[in-house]
Amino acid sequence: MHKILILPNLAGEPTLVGIYSCIQKIWKLTQSHLITQPLSEGLVPLFMDLRSQGIAFESLYFVRGPGSFMALKLIYLFAKTLEITQNVKLYATHAFHFNENSPIKAYGNCYFIQADSTNPSNKSQTLDKEARELNICLQSFHTPPQRKSFVLPDILDLTLFNTRLKPLYLLPPI
Repeated sequence: MHKILILPNLAGEPTLVGIYSCIQKIWKLTQSHLITQPLSEGLVPLFMDLRSQGIAFESLYFVRGPGSFMALKLIYLFAKTLEITQNVKLYATHAFHFNENSPIKAYGNCYFIQADSTNPSNKSQTLDKEARELNICLQSFHTPPQRKSFVLPDILDLTLFNTRLKPLYLLPPI
């Protein structure tokens, strides 16, 4: 059995899908796939191809935010459909684990950041309770900050994930 990780990416960059196999009790990346077309057109065909290749999986790991609302929604709905129809176990985490903790675009000149809990920025806006628990804030930048693309890890650290699956829709009402 395998484990699969789905990572949405920065706008205009492909979604990443990693296939992990257990090698000496460590989940190592054995295949990676890029979904370059819209998720609504690329996710199901990729999983159909994986099934036709005999790649079986018992659990699916994904990022629940912050990030593109549409991508988060589509991945969440896809994951929940697999859970209901194929009894796949689901696990999720926040996105900062996969982009070297760099800012994630929210809107305009605002970006989500994961603040250092010991040294919060005065320029950041605190969001809801769940965001506070994860030290995620919204911060305005005068010039766009340096951002890093998401990267599939070589080893899947299962301790980063939990069963809190609801997407992190963190933007305040405008």
